Amino acid sequence: MKKLAWIVPCLSASVFLLAGLAIMPYPGLQADEIVFWQVMTRPKQMASYALSFGSITIPLMQISYVGAVKALLYWPIFQVLQPSVWSVRAPTVLIGVVTIWLTWCWMKRISGVGAATMTTLLLGTDTMFLLTDTFDWGPVALQHVFLMGGLLALQRWLQGSSRLFLALGFFLWGLGLWDKALFIWPLAGLAFGAVCVFPREMLGRLRPRTVAAAAASLLLGAGPLVVYNLERSGPTVSKNVHFETHTFVTKARLLSTTIDGTALMGSVAYLDAAGAEVRPPRNILERTAVRIWHRLPGHRKNWMAFGYILALGCFVLLWRSPAWRVLLFLLIATIAEWALMASTKAAGYYSHHTILLWPFPLAFLGIAFSEAAKRVGRSGRPLVATVVAVLAIGNLLTTNRYLADFVSNGAVRDWTDAINPLVSSFQTNSVFQTGSAERIGAVEWGYLWQIQMMTSPNVKRDCRDYFEKVDAPLIGTCSPLGDSADNVLTSPDTVFIQHTQGNELKPGVNDRFRSAISALGYREQVERVVSDGNGRPIFEVFRIHR
Repeated sequence: MKKLAWIVPCLSASVFLLAGLAIMPYPGLQADEIVFWQVMTRPKQMASYALSFGSITIPLMQISYVGAVKALLYWPIFQVLQPSVWSVRAPTVLIGVVTIWLTWCWMKRISGVGAATMTTLLLGTDTMFLLTDTFDWGPVALQHVFLMGGLLALQRWLQGSSRLFLALGFFLWGLGLWDKALFIWPLAGLAFGAVCVFPREMLGRLRPRTVAAAAASLLLGAGPLVVYNLERSGPTVSKNVHFETHTFVTKARLLSTTIDGTALMGSVAYLDAAGAEVRPPRNILERTAVRIWHRLPGHRKNWMAFGYILALGCFVLLWRSPAWRVLLFLLIATIAEWALMASTKAAGYYSHHTILLWPFPLAFLGIAFSEAAKRVGRSGRPLVATVVAVLAIGNLLTTNRYLADFVSNGAVRDWTDAINPLVSSFQTNSVFQTGSAERIGAVEWGYLWQIQMMTSPNVKRDCRDYFEKVDAPLIGTCSPLGDSADNVLTSPDTVFIQHTQGNELKPGVNDRFRSAISALGYREQVERVVSDGNGRPIFEVFRIHR
């Protein structure tokens, strides 16, 4: 049976891959999801930190706590594939597949095939892990793969392999810090858990060469982040490290909804038609998803909360067993990591923060169940396996609810699929009744980057000459529309886009824009209204006339 153990991680990764491919085309690209594209194509203007070599500029930092790792990763991808929903999301789904495989390999080394099997089965079906990796607006996909790659390399070193694995592990963790400084949360949790549970083992490994190799590798991986902070007097810390303690209850609720899979319900897809048409399913996948949803209308939450209660019970019963220390290590590391994000101001409120705890909670559950199965003997093992299978099925049913909501009710405004016909309009020029557009004015944030990315024939193209953003929140304060008013408004080649009334990201922004241009003697003339797949009017394309 051990020779066939690899079938489970392959099955789990395949389920994750297929679920990601099934769900990824429904919501349109969200602005935060593709912010890396701006850094990739306009590093001098958009990157917080970059290196220039003659005419070549390499972005290194996107903002003070997010590096340009993702931008550098996608640069070769977009040399081959046109930017689209598929080319943006498929790579992060594949990164999630790699994370599942790395988790399997690590778990097999620390606790055996049984624990690895249960953990990867639950990870591959976990709804929030799937959604946050697929859409990756956080971003989190690279965070997970760097974490687990580093853990696996470090475990190989601890089990007698070359010190090169130690260096590789800390280098990958350095890349994780460069990718996103919040990577310090899982690293600190791991360190705290190791010191609390394995103090003697830690001290026994602290040799000068070992420490030097680990530190040098970590600094090498995180090099751009380190140099950026040395040159700019530490903006990563000074701008982002602020603490609060009064929001623990709110953040604990988000942890709960991340566990049960409902944290994004209503946030990416409508829970009902919301006054629009219910779109009928169009193919066998959609018909199956909707049929399952209709037969289980009350199913929203998975059953993972019950799984964790059982796992904690197993943890207590496993007192003084060899696995108990590993379970305690995972428990302390997870609690410490969550405490850090919960006490950080403006962090821990979002599912793409909470999911950074994964896969540690699932590893705790997998080991607890695996050890319990060993204790109960052959007669009880089918019961444990059934519990894990039921939990995995509950996860899949929750994922199906998201898919059915996308199919029937459509994506919410921030993820609207109306962005696709809007982009198509500019690609074909059918959006205009007359003339063409040499400049596009965006009344607010949320859609201009998608248009720029998917209409550019070459991602190297500098879109500043073609697109111009009008920052509506500043309109009407001192100088309406700023110094560029004449250039924007008087040009017959300028076309504007705004959300329809009531769909604005910032309520009232359309009215402020109209007031501003009215004061200058102009008015809007709508040329086209763009609706989503359910018929909701989402965007207005218009020109300005006297």
